Amino acid sequence: MKKVLKLTAVLAFMFVTSKGMANEPKLNVLSNTNTKSLVFELDPSSKDTSVKFFDIDGNIMYSEAVSGKYAYTKKFDLKDLKDGSYYLKVDNALREIVYTLEVDATDVKIVEKKENAKPVFKVAEGMVFLNLLNLDAKKVEIKIYDSSNRTLFEEVVSDELKIEKAFNFKNAFKDSYTLVVKDSNGVYYKDFVVN
Repeated sequence: MKKVLKLTAVLAFMFVTSKGMANEPKLNVLSNTNTKSLVFELDPSSKDTSVKFFDIDGNIMYSEAVSGKYAYTKKFDLKDLKDGSYYLKVDNALREIVYTLEVDATDVKIVEKKENAKPVFKVAEGMVFLNLLNLDAKKVEIKIYDSSNRTLFEEVVSDELKIEKAFNFKNAFKDSYTLVVKDSNGVYYKDFVVN
């Protein structure tokens, strides 16, 4: 039974990850002496995605939620920006991509692209499933809390590329719970209720 459950979780994770990774955003830089522009394109199947453009101090200069019904294209006119570093962040349920841009008097350059996979949570029939693609194989902390903030489960996983967990809440007390996953890229929360 455990093998079937584990195999199902792995297949679901692989499907969701491959589907999400297939919709790679496109970023084009248009630059000449008269104009400094950035064109960002997103596939229409990229649902519930947020796009933010901000400076090195974290001041958000542009923010938009993309519904995913239609292809999304946005042209950023950067000619009036001061020289320096800026960031374009694309965030959805599966991953976060941050582009580091350098703007100077005559040019715009994409300096770096950093992509972070987020954990995938699924709650179904009294079970809570966690899948995380831990590409840097660094330490990952997993904790579960109840509504009184008591720690019910705690585990530290190191040196694993793929983390898969299934938690059985079929016989748990009626309460609200929080699953917390902390990795080198951030902290992620999944709240769920057992009735």
